[in-house]
Amino acid sequence: MPPKTLLSFGFPDTTSPRFQNLQKKYKNEGWDIEECLTTKKGFFGKHIDLYKKFKKSPKTDAVLVHFPGYYLMPLAWMLTRFPRKKIIFDAFISISDTLVSDRKKVSWLNPLAWFYYLSDIVSTHLADTVLIDTEAHKKFFASRFFLSPKNIRVSYVGTRPDLFFPGKSEHKLPQDKYNILFIGSYIPLQGIEHILHAADILREEQSIHFTLIGGGQTYQKMTTLKEKLKLSNVTLLDFMPIEELPKYLRSADIALGIFGTSDKANRVIPHKVYDAVACNIPVITANNLAIEEQFTNGKEVYLCKAGDAKDLAQTILSLKEHSL
Repeated sequence: MPPKTLLSFGFPDTTSPRFQNLQKKYKNEGWDIEECLTTKKGFFGKHIDLYKKFKKSPKTDAVLVHFPGYYLMPLAWMLTRFPRKKIIFDAFISISDTLVSDRKKVSWLNPLAWFYYLSDIVSTHLADTVLIDTEAHKKFFASRFFLSPKNIRVSYVGTRPDLFFPGKSEHKLPQDKYNILFIGSYIPLQGIEHILHAADILREEQSIHFTLIGGGQTYQKMTTLKEKLKLSNVTLLDFMPIEELPKYLRSADIALGIFGTSDKANRVIPHKVYDAVACNIPVITANNLAIEEQFTNGKEVYLCKAGDAKDLAQTILSLKEHSL
């Protein structure tokens, strides 16, 4: 029997662990991978380019619509009717849950919120298989969007082993300090305010220093909080290329995960946890429904209460004492 062919479809970030690990996953399952990807700008530009490339692509048995491909699903569905091909959709996250419930960009009273919700329902129901990142998220998708659990497949985010691996400190963080490192977007799910309040609690611990790498929605609010608390033990750095991040991780004593209290924060395992564990750096993150699907408390990760700066500070001190 000839190998099955899978067509990668969409406009994914091809450097991301999510994209690369899905490619590897399907190759390991015996699929040949072909690509139909676009870098065109705009709604129509992407659709036209993908339509043309699909028509020129080799015969395939299935199409994998990569994240973020919500508004590409009607096109993918149309292109796979005659002859019929299986559609696999890497939903990864819900638009409405992320933008409305978690980040609160719009209220559920806003019609735009219901457009996002409808987009979630339509895109997932057009797929034969929906990919999601944790079992906890799978249960949410099945319930919220009226999907059969048998049509949802969990594929954990993972890391990029070509970048994230153990090694000696590369001295990217303050010398002679016990370095606590956070990497990520400044969004409510991260609970960065709790990290800053933990730094405030630990301000008398002269050997402990926090470095936060990232930016985004709540960055200004967090910089204002840092200034208000007069935190000299915290350094803020801008986003940087993914290739630079392992150097900082290998220079850290502890990596931080997420500490937000939203429903979404309770269902995810962020890629930063996989990255830090791959570098053999202990991770402190909030205890949630998903984390122990992949990791063991007290082994790769150390769990604290979500939204609790005091418990985070105490966990940092405890881990520091045990490392001496």
